Amino acid sequence: MMGELEWSEGEPAINVYEGGGYFGAHKDHLALTVLIPLTSPDQNFEGGGTGFWAGNRDTSENPEEPPDKILKPAAGSALVFGGDVTHAGMPVKSGLRSVFVCSFSTRTPASSPDRLHGMKAPPVTSANFKGTL
Repeated sequence: MMGELEWSEGEPAINVYEGGGYFGAHKDHLALTVLIPLTSPDQNFEGGGTGFWAGNRDTSENPEEPPDKILKPAAGSALVFGGDVTHAGMPVKSGLRSVFVCSFSTRTPASSPDRLHGMKAPPVTSANFKGTL
């Protein structure tokens, strides 16, 4: 039996970052997260990318240690990963970065009614994170 899709609050969406913009480290807590860059790191912005911490370890929203890996895929490609992977939108130094984002799971009759829906708490964002469109 197919279940209903359950989305993270406010998603799907387009996240927009200007110079200095970032999205703090967090886990989405849903089955899958899909990120599709809409701008190119070579042409539209400097810095940025999606940072990942090895072992899905918990870290503060403004971690003292840098991520183990930062990925900056080309516009139109996709990053797909499990919702319990610790990740962050890394600070953009200059330019404009935009990313299509969606985190989702399925809800079936077997799903617990009190199952966690989306992120536990909103992560920290900078003043230059322009939110979602």
